[in-house]
Amino acid sequence: MRVSVVIPNWNGKEFLKACLKSLESQTFKNFEVIIVDNGSTDRSAQYIKKYFPKFKVIKLPKNIGFSPAVNIGIKDSQGEYIVLLNNDTKVDKDCLKQLVKCADVYPEVGMVAAKMLQFYNPDLIDSAGDFVDAVGHASNIGYGEKDGEKFNESKEIFLVTGGGALIKRKVFEKVGLLDDEYFAYFEDVDFCLRAQMQGFKAWFEPMAIISHIHKATSSRNKSFTEYLQFRNMTINIIKNFPNELFIKDFNLIKILLVNLNTTRFLIFKGYGLSALKAEWYIFKNFLRLLKKRKEVQSKFEVPKEYFINNIRPKKLTFFKILKKGI
Repeated sequence: MRVSVVIPNWNGKEFLKACLKSLESQTFKNFEVIIVDNGSTDRSAQYIKKYFPKFKVIKLPKNIGFSPAVNIGIKDSQGEYIVLLNNDTKVDKDCLKQLVKCADVYPEVGMVAAKMLQFYNPDLIDSAGDFVDAVGHASNIGYGEKDGEKFNESKEIFLVTGGGALIKRKVFEKVGLLDDEYFAYFEDVDFCLRAQMQGFKAWFEPMAIISHIHKATSSRNKSFTEYLQFRNMTINIIKNFPNELFIKDFNLIKILLVNLNTTRFLIFKGYGLSALKAEWYIFKNFLRLLKKRKEVQSKFEVPKEYFINNIRPKKLTFFKILKKGI
């Protein structure tokens, strides 16, 4: 078995037909599909077993989160390459073939990102890989931009998205699985940063195309999503940012200011409780997270300069008062 496709699913029955039918139509045939159902109540598991009996379903009694579900799927998989895929996607017929071809051509590459297009606006980019900046914000490269020559170059990137990327099994064997603590959001950023620390490069392959409904699941529970994103952004900073990055360009001060501003913004938007819960989680677990940081930072095998240079710089404009920013 060359490829294992792992799909976490939580009440995603409405998306599964398009996703799974596109996998049935792949020109590459040497793969398995494992759907880890996170305690769905919409009969997703029964639907898969009836209409896609060749695909394996692991049904969990409750929703344990994206990261733990993916990890269960990886542990159950057999493939040399693991493709992580969101349930709200449709995969081009040559996608797996192109991902495998790229992974085979570049032995030093551990992770390959597909070109993700917006499901309902396929002329627009959803993701051409991911990035993280010096205050912890992470996002999709090219999101909302028109697809074109700029996104047709196969090239090295720094982060791949957990919603549509190939990761070699050897990366998981050395780096470990996704961090269950994240539950959902930023778990892919965290994993890629840990993989980069240990010498695994990431690549963008534009010939592998996936259509994605952006934030189809996260929109169902906005307050919980805001809590997880704010909390996990901070966990990611504590775990993965080296001391040299904190010192550079006054980034530590910027991080603290952005943290305060994010709390203010969430309160203004009506998610004050989510912000306070996230801050309380970090405060309560700070010493434990520092121990986690010590373990992660001890595994650096690449020059810190390489790592830091791939974190996007961030300028603060203080509500656009300072036009050039600091």
